[in-house]
Amino acid sequence: MAQADIRAMVREYYGKTLSSSDDLRTDACTCATTAPPKYVLDIFPELDPEIVEHFYGCGSPLPPALEGATVLDLGCGTGRDVFIAAKLVGPQGHVIGIDMTPSQLEFARSHEAAQIERLGLPESNVEFIESYIEDMSMIADDSVDVVISNCVINLSPFKEELFREIFRVLKPGGELYFSDIFSDRRVPEGFYDDPILRGECLSGAMYIEDFRRMLADCGTQVCYDVAHEPLEVGDFQIATKLGSIGFASRTMRTIKCDKFEDREEDYQQTATYLGTMPENKRYFDLDSEVRFIKDRPVAISGNMATFLENSRYAPHFKVTPRRDHVGPFDFEVANAALQVTRGKRSVDLEWIEDSCARLDIEPFERRIHDKALLESARLDTMQVNVTYRCNLACNHCYLGCSPKNEECMSRETMEAVLAAFKTGGFKVMDITGGSPEMNPDLEWFIGEASKIAEQVIVRTNLVILDDSEYAHFKDVYVDNKVKFVTSMPYFDAAGVDEQRGAGSFASIMKVLREMNALGYGVDPELQIDLAYNVDGPFLPPDQADLEDFYRYELEHAEGVKFNGLYAMNNWNMGRFAGKLLAARTYDAYNRLLADNYNGATVAHIMCRTQLNVDYDGGLYDCEVNHVLGLPLDGPANVRDIVDAPLPKRRIKTSPICYSCAAGCGSSCGGSLLEKYAK
Repeated sequence: MAQADIRAMVREYYGKTLSSSDDLRTDACTCATTAPPKYVLDIFPELDPEIVEHFYGCGSPLPPALEGATVLDLGCGTGRDVFIAAKLVGPQGHVIGIDMTPSQLEFARSHEAAQIERLGLPESNVEFIESYIEDMSMIADDSVDVVISNCVINLSPFKEELFREIFRVLKPGGELYFSDIFSDRRVPEGFYDDPILRGECLSGAMYIEDFRRMLADCGTQVCYDVAHEPLEVGDFQIATKLGSIGFASRTMRTIKCDKFEDREEDYQQTATYLGTMPENKRYFDLDSEVRFIKDRPVAISGNMATFLENSRYAPHFKVTPRRDHVGPFDFEVANAALQVTRGKRSVDLEWIEDSCARLDIEPFERRIHDKALLESARLDTMQVNVTYRCNLACNHCYLGCSPKNEECMSRETMEAVLAAFKTGGFKVMDITGGSPEMNPDLEWFIGEASKIAEQVIVRTNLVILDDSEYAHFKDVYVDNKVKFVTSMPYFDAAGVDEQRGAGSFASIMKVLREMNALGYGVDPELQIDLAYNVDGPFLPPDQADLEDFYRYELEHAEGVKFNGLYAMNNWNMGRFAGKLLAARTYDAYNRLLADNYNGATVAHIMCRTQLNVDYDGGLYDCEVNHVLGLPLDGPANVRDIVDAPLPKRRIKTSPICYSCAAGCGSSCGGSLLEKYAK
C-alpha cells in the first residue's frame, strides 16, 4: 500500500470509525496503567469531560519544568494533552498542536475558548495546525523547547523524515518526550496494509533498536526509557494474526545534543537534584531506573551528565565534573560504590564473601596445609583501639574513622586493659584509632602503659599534633619514650593530600621536623616509623627498597628523618573499599590478593601473636575482624581476662585474610617476609 494510502486509512479510522476510546478493539492506544504524575492529575478536574472521553493515547508524555516553554504536540487529536500543557507552560508559554485529521481539530478548536477559561488562563496560549506531522515547515528551526506525542509516531509511514523534522524544530538542548507503542522485533511489512492493526497502533510500532538508529541518524546517541508497560493484545483475532511479536507502551525521552557517546560510560560522576522544579520539588525521575531525590547524590553516567547539563534541567541539578573513566556504566554498581564512599553502606563480610564467590576464590582456611598455624602462638602485643574519632577522613581508611565518629574507650575499660595486659604477660601496648589523641584519657593511659610495657606504640596521623589543642602530646610521647607510627601514603604533597585531605602533607612535615628536634628519628630510644598502605588494586613495592626511596626523598626535599617504613597491603573494607568500588576494581583487588597468596607468610601473621581490643573492650583476633564482626573464639571482653590469661585459641579466618598473606605478607608492623618471588 502506498504511504499516502496509509495516511488516508489512519485518517478514516480516527476521524470516522472511532467515536470514542470505547470503540478501540485493543488497549494499545489507551494501555497506560501507571497513573500520570501528580502535577498532571491535578489538572484533570479542570478538563472538559468530552475532551477526556475522546482521548486516544498510551502514556503521559508531559515532563516537568515546562513553565514558559514552547511545546509542540504531534498528533494532538482532540487536544487533551495540548490543554494540559497549556496549563503547565502558563501565560508566558506557548503550545502548538499538529494533527492531520480535520474532525479531530474541529473538535479541539470548538472547545478551546471554554477550556482556556476553565484552566484559569487570561488568554489562549495554544494553536492548532492541520498538517501531517512529518511536515512542520510552518515552524521555524530551533524554536521549540519540548516536543511531545501520545501514541501517534507509530502511525507515521515516514518516521525517518519525522524525526529529522523534530530535531530541526527543537532548540539545542530541547527535549523529545513521547509515549508510543514499541515492538521487540520488526513488524512484518505485510501487516502495514491492515487498517485495524495500523489504527490500533500495532503494525506501525517501532522496533526499539531501529528507533535508536533513527535518533543516531539525527545526531543524538541517547534515549531514556521513562516508563515501560508490556501490552497484552486483548482481541483474539488480532493476537492470533500478530503471533509472537511482543509489544510495550514506552515513554521515551532524549534531547537535541551532539555531545553524547554511543554507550553509557562511567566517569565517576554524580548529580544532585536541588528540588527546584515547581511541579515536583521532592524528586525527579530521569528514567524508569534513575530517581533523584532532593539533596541526595546519585551516581550517573557520562551521558546522563550531558543530558542534565545541556537541557532545561541544568539549573535544577548539581553535577560533578568528570573524573577518570572506569568503563561501562552500571547503575547498581556505581550507586553501591557511592553509598559506601558516603558512609551510607558498609562493605561487610557478606559483601566480601560474595565477591570471592563470584571470582571462585577458595576459602582462605583451605589454602593453609598446616592447620596448627590457625592456632594462636605466644601473645606479645595487645593492640587497643581507644577511639574511632579522627580529625581526618582519609580515603584509604578501612575503618571509616572521621570527625563524626563518637566511639571512645572509657577510663574504666582502659583500667581493665592495663590489668589484662599485665596478667597476660604482654610486652607491647599498641595504641590505635581513629586519632588516639582524641580520647580524653589518652595521656593518662600512656603514662600507665609505659610503666608495665616494654614498648608503647601510638599510631597517629601527626596532622592532629599541628593543632594547638593536641600539640602537648609531642612532649607526652617524648617523656614516655613512645614509639609512634604515622601513615605516609606518598612522599609528596600531591599524593598525601589526595588521600588525607588538603594541607595534610605540610602539617605532617612540620610536625616531623619538630619531633626530629625533640630527638625522634635521631635518639635510638625515640623512634618514628612511617606506614605505607596501598591505595589501589596492587601490591606494595619491596619494603626495603621503598624505605630507601622515602628516606632519600624526604631527607633531601623536606629535611626530615625517620627510623623505618612499613609497606602494607590494605584491607578491602571501609573507605578503601569504596575507592575500589568507585574505580570498579574491587573484584580485581580480591583476585590479585588470592592469586598472590604466599603460604610462607602464614606462620608470621599478626593474629597469631597479637590480641585486638575494641573501644568497648570487645576481643578480636585482629582489628580487621572487629570491623567484620568476628569476635574471638574464647572470652568476649577484656574484662574476662583480667584475672586469668587468655588461653590458646583458634583464629577465625575469612577472605579478608588474603590481604595479610599476599606477596610478602602484611601486618601492622609491615611486610612479613623480606622478598617475594611469585
